[in-house]
Order: sequence, then C-alpha cells, then structure tokens
Amino acid sequence: MQNKPKISVIMATFNEPKQFIEASITSILNQTFRDLELLIADDSTNADTIEVIDHFAASDDRVIVIRKAERMGFVNALNEALNLAKGDMIARMDGDDVSMPQRFEIQLRYAAAHPEVDVFGGDMDIIDEHDVIQSGRRYPTTPVAILKKFIFRSPFAHPTLMFNRRVVDEGFRYNPYYKRAEDIDFLMRLYKHGYVFGNTGEKLLQYRVVGNLQNKRSRDQWIYNHKARSENFIWTKPFFSAASWLVSLLYKYVPNSLVTYMYKRENSKNKNIAPNEV
Repeated sequence: MQNKPKISVIMATFNEPKQFIEASITSILNQTFRDLELLIADDSTNADTIEVIDHFAASDDRVIVIRKAERMGFVNALNEALNLAKGDMIARMDGDDVSMPQRFEIQLRYAAAHPEVDVFGGDMDIIDEHDVIQSGRRYPTTPVAILKKFIFRSPFAHPTLMFNRRVVDEGFRYNPYYKRAEDIDFLMRLYKHGYVFGNTGEKLLQYRVVGNLQNKRSRDQWIYNHKARSENFIWTKPFFSAASWLVSLLYKYVPNSLVTYMYKRENSKNKNIAPNEV
C-alpha cells in the first residue's frame, strides 16, 4: 500500500455478527477504486468478530486495526481512526452495512466535478439481516434542498459520508459528548464554519437494519440532537438556526408512538423506490 492513499475509510466496530462484518469489510476492499486504507477501530469482545477483522488485516495490508486496553466507545473510536487517517479524502463506514462496488469511484468523480463541495454523501437502500431490500432513502442534491432537509433531519446518510482532508487538518473531530447525535453535532459545526455540503444523487450503500428501524432511534438521540443544534446556533443564519432549533425541540417531546408511526409511514412510502444501479 502507498504511504498516502487517496481515501481513508474509518470504521468503528463492536461485536458485529460474523457475516455482517465480513460483508462490510469485503465491500470496501473490493471497491473498483482500490487506492485506499481501511482503519478499523475495534472495541469487540466477541471472538468471531475479532477473528474476522484480524483475518482481513493479515491478508490485505490496506487494513489497519486499532485496539486499546480499555473500550474506546463508538465516538472515540471514530476519532482514533481519524487521527491516523492519511488519505486526501475521508470516508465513513459502519461494520454492518455494505458499500456498493463503485461507491468510491462515484464519490471521487463527484468531488472532481464539484470542487467547491467539502462534505458529501449519497443515497442508500435499507436491508434486513438477510440482505433483502426493505426500503430506501434518497437525499437532496441542491444547496437549497439540502438546507431544508437539514432543518428537520440530517441531509446525509451518515455511513455514506465523504469529506475533504482539510476538515481533519483544521481540527474537526466527533464530539464524544454528543454520543447519541455525534453526526448532527459534527455537521452543524462544519456548516457553521462555512463548509459546503452536497450529495451525489446515486446509491452508494446498503444500510442494514435488524428488526424495526425505529429501534435504532432513542429518546436520547432527540435530546442530544436538540442540544447540538442549540450549542451550534448560527447567528448569521437566523432563519435556519431558529427553525432547526424549534423542530428539534418538538422532536424531543414527540411521543415514541408517533415517531414509530412516522418511520413506518416513511418506510412504507419508500418501499417501491427502485434502487439505482451503480
């Protein structure tokens, strides 16, 4: 592997089932664009998960495993990987998701065509434990649509995120305090400091959900979401910040039953979205 790969992929892992972590790592190493490193910050205690990760590290020198004597926790693990990343571009990945084979080729092509964009992601399908597509998520691509989406929710599928090296060089990391909404806090701070957002409009990832998607959401997430938007209020963008703050406050007090209904309705609406072929 070159000393400085084009892309550093950061992944935080903790006891993912053997078949999930194997599929996830394979999807990165088998990318059509191969000039990359995969930094796995591993907190696993499960022997099967550790064995799979170590097997990949032993057979492909692009895989770098980070382990500590004490558990790092998800957010700190991401930061450990960021601190060691050498690539010109940084890509996020989770240990139970599957990247499409041309994901990085698509993202680099997008970056070349949109040099003004610093942070960008793409679309995803939602799959179950058997790799069956259950639903999909399509994300806005224009600056206005992205900003509107950001008022209500993240304008990105976070595991598809890629950002320019300068984000890391200028000191940005995930804040462990916002452990239930670290992605929102990270994005809010980037937006506050003038970084430009975009989305490719193409499917990049299969996002795995075992059971109900709502099970991946918790009351703590809405609480920390609101805290992140409050802490990062942008006075130079008062309409966006006020609307964002108010919506996140409402989410904070919405009954769980209503949130579950909203997610079920969204999933039902998106069931018939034909996946983009990449």
